[in-house]
Amino acid sequence: MFFHSYRAKLIFYMVLLILFLSITLGYSYRYVQQVFLDEVDSHLVRLQQLLDGHLNAERNELQRYAAIVAQDLRLKEYMYVITGIGGDSEPLSKLYEREFGWLPVDRRIIMTNNDNILVGNQHTDLAAAIQKYATMPGKGIFYFQGKSGLEVVAVATIKYRDNVMGRVAVTRLLSQNWLDMNKQITGGEFFLIENKAILKSTLQARNHTLFNLRNNILSINSISYRIYQIDLPGINADKPELWFGFSENDIITKLEKHRSIIFSLLGGGIVAVLILGMLIIRNFSRPLNQIMRITRQVADGELPPLEKHKVANEFDELSNHFADMLMALREQQHEIEKHHHILEQSAITDVLTGLYNRRYLQEIFPKLLASADREDRLIYAILLDLDLFKKINDTYGHMAGDECLISFAEQLHQVSRTSDHVFRLGGEEFLILSIHNSITEAANFAEKIRAKVEKTAVVYEQHIINMTVSGGISSVISNGATESVLEDMLLRADVALYHAKHAGRNRICIDANPDDSDSHHNLRINLAN
Repeated sequence: MFFHSYRAKLIFYMVLLILFLSITLGYSYRYVQQVFLDEVDSHLVRLQQLLDGHLNAERNELQRYAAIVAQDLRLKEYMYVITGIGGDSEPLSKLYEREFGWLPVDRRIIMTNNDNILVGNQHTDLAAAIQKYATMPGKGIFYFQGKSGLEVVAVATIKYRDNVMGRVAVTRLLSQNWLDMNKQITGGEFFLIENKAILKSTLQARNHTLFNLRNNILSINSISYRIYQIDLPGINADKPELWFGFSENDIITKLEKHRSIIFSLLGGGIVAVLILGMLIIRNFSRPLNQIMRITRQVADGELPPLEKHKVANEFDELSNHFADMLMALREQQHEIEKHHHILEQSAITDVLTGLYNRRYLQEIFPKLLASADREDRLIYAILLDLDLFKKINDTYGHMAGDECLISFAEQLHQVSRTSDHVFRLGGEEFLILSIHNSITEAANFAEKIRAKVEKTAVVYEQHIINMTVSGGISSVISNGATESVLEDMLLRADVALYHAKHAGRNRICIDANPDDSDSHHNLRINLAN
């Protein structure tokens, strides 16, 4: 009976899924761990080969520098003169500095066959080492401990007319910088060892400490390094040794990090399976026939009411959740209607300034006219136009012009009343439909706008743009159809605006209205300063 319910079956499937996930991730960890360790061993072998090749390339480069000096004709001629008839070696030193001073070497020396030093008299230790290894087999390159530390030396024979004139040697010091540079190349650590102590290393804090090596493992501050000795040709047993190491702790840390990731994935997977299973169990409880009926109604575009019931089984629980879904759909439908209203609102407003547009002017004017008639008041049209707006666009660009329009619209919002209706008719032309008791009241309102614009500057990209506005005012003459009344009022306001522009801009002009209670017949009043 236990497995006859959907809940029991789902729990059983969840347990199987968790077991499968655990086994899969466990096997994955073991496999990746083995692959990772094998790859580390292979990486160490490749790293050793890379380091050997790099050191060999450095020796070959140094030997090439020695050969460049030894094959120079003028240097051979100087050597011939000095060894043949005698002479001062100073010109030879100047020749070397002038022609070969650019070589990236630390020390250089030129000696005759009799071991007389012609260039580099101060390098007596180097001269002694060259004499000692004069019979050394190979390509004439060796390592020795000089005054400044361990050096690699390249020696080349100077010949002139088939006669051996002497030898030239150049060196490169295995300094701290050399060790640090090779660490950047290989990613490992380098150690110069003398008398079982660390002479120099890339772990500078461990310099001059004991070199405790066991089974090719070096332990420093609880960190183990797998190291091996680098072969340096021509060096005696009592001279420093060069060792290279790679931290095993990095390997262990990476494996522990990988294990933590695996355990995190396993724990997250188990939690996800449990949460998902519980959600499915909780929502699988509604009568199927009722759900199917409601589903068909929804498919037909209806959102019928669905009452919740006391949960007696899984299907009742699912039915209650479906009721919640229907409620959510009804709320979503309300949101859609709300957004539809917003879209309708955007259709009657100007995109740039947010003011009403011409379309809304045609819609709202009849209502405003009827309201003014009921209150026995007049509608005044205040037609405003920014002065020299084309010059602003030409001087500062259209983006600056848009900023000026937005600023002007904000000023109109600040000055206007809630009963006023502000429109952008196009370009830099704006309209305010305002109900006032007299033309003087309307003119004072317009003058307030003009003064505010004159005092307010627009800052755009460090430019200060000053604006002025001209305006024309007219009132309604109710002697015809609504459309003709609006056209007549706008036409007369436009004529007044023209006179304001013609009179010098930055002013407000009033068109006389025979029906106005103030009886300003054929009078234009200039309110500008």
